[in-house]
Amino acid sequence: MTKTRITPSAGLIWVFLVLGLVTAFMAIFAAMLMTEVGQLLDWPRQWLITYYEHRWVYIGINLILLAVMWVLNARYALMHRYLMGLATVGVFLCIFAANFLLPTMFPSSQTTAEYVSIEEADKFMKPDDVIYAVEINGDVRGFPRHHLEIPHIAGDTIGGEDVTMTFCALSNLPVVIDQSSNGEKMDLAILIQVHNNLLMKDSNSGELIQQITGEKEFSGGKVTEYPNDMMSWETFKTVYPEATVFEYQFNRPVDTFLQNLFEGPLEQHFDEAEPPIFPTVDLKDTRLPHKEQVWGLNVNDRQFAITKEFVEQNPFFAFELDGQPFLLYYDEDLDVVTLFDRRIDGETVDVTEVDFFGNTPAGQLSKVPMQNGVFWMVWSHWFPNTGILG
Repeated sequence: MTKTRITPSAGLIWVFLVLGLVTAFMAIFAAMLMTEVGQLLDWPRQWLITYYEHRWVYIGINLILLAVMWVLNARYALMHRYLMGLATVGVFLCIFAANFLLPTMFPSSQTTAEYVSIEEADKFMKPDDVIYAVEINGDVRGFPRHHLEIPHIAGDTIGGEDVTMTFCALSNLPVVIDQSSNGEKMDLAILIQVHNNLLMKDSNSGELIQQITGEKEFSGGKVTEYPNDMMSWETFKTVYPEATVFEYQFNRPVDTFLQNLFEGPLEQHFDEAEPPIFPTVDLKDTRLPHKEQVWGLNVNDRQFAITKEFVEQNPFFAFELDGQPFLLYYDEDLDVVTLFDRRIDGETVDVTEVDFFGNTPAGQLSKVPMQNGVFWMVWSHWFPNTGILG
C-alpha cells in the first residue's frame, strides 16, 4: 500500500521556519554567551548569571523545540533528513559549548593536583619564573604561574587545612581559598572569565564565586581566603628548600594547542602599550598605568591598591584600617611584598623589626591575604572606589 504524503500548508512551513530560527538562535546565543565570544562582545555579566541559574530550563526548551521540529518533519517532510541531522548536531554542539566546553578544556586540579620536590621542580622551572608560595602551619606548597594557566584551580591539604589555589591569567591574580562552603566541601571548576576575572562554579551546590571579590553569587557572603606570597623561583627554593611544588603535566594534545593559542594574546595582555585582550574592563581610572601590577587589599569592603614604588620607598610601613593594625613589609633581598597583622594574641604590638616569616622580638606576626600582582585595570574595574598607597 503506498503511503500518502501530506502536503504542508504555507502556514505550517512558516511555523517550521520560525521554530528553526528560534531553536538555532537559542543554541547559538547560549554558546556565544558562555564562551569567550560573549566577552569579546562585552555582553553583560548578569546575562551569564541568569543563564547559568536557569540553564537546565533553557536547555530543556531548546531540546523541546528541536523535538517538535523532528515530529513535524517526520510527518510533512519539510526538510531533508540529512539537513535535519546536521541542524541537530549543531544544536548539541552549542549546548556542549555553553555548558561543558571550558571546564573540559581547562580541567580543575582541585582533587587531582600533583606535587613534586624542589629538585624535581628545578628541572622545569627557570630562576625568574613567578611562583606563589602558600604556607599554613609550617607546611608549604609552591604554585608556578605557568602551571596554573590551564587548570586555573589546584587543591591540596596544607598544614591540615583543605585549600584551593585559584588563578586568573587575565587578572594575573592568585587567590587561595578554603575548600569548604557552608560546612560542605566545594567541587570547583571554571565557568568563564567575566570582566577579565575568573568566575568559578561549585558543582556540589550550584554556587558561583567571583575570584577577585570572593563573593558568592546566590547565597551571599564570601569565601575564606589564605595568604600567598608572589616571588621568583630562585627565591622560593632558597626560602623553602623542603617545600613541594605543583606540577601540571601538560600531557593532553589539547594542552599544546591551548598554549600556542594563548601565548600571543597573553603577551599582548601583559604589554603596557597594547589594549587588554577582552574589552570588558573600565579603563577610565588613570591614576595608575592600566597594566601596572599592584597588591590589592580588601578589608571590610574597603579597598586599597599598593604599588611597588610605594613599598620600595616604605619597606616597613605600619598603618591602621578600620581599627585593624597592619604592617606592610618589603624584603628587598627577596623582592617580596608581605602584609602582616600587628596583633599577637589579640594585642597590638609595637614592631621595630621583622623578617619575611613575620618573626619579631615580640613574637610572630600572622600574614594577611592580599591580591598579589593583579593588574590595576582589573582591580580598579571591580573596585572603582579603591584608594591607592603609592
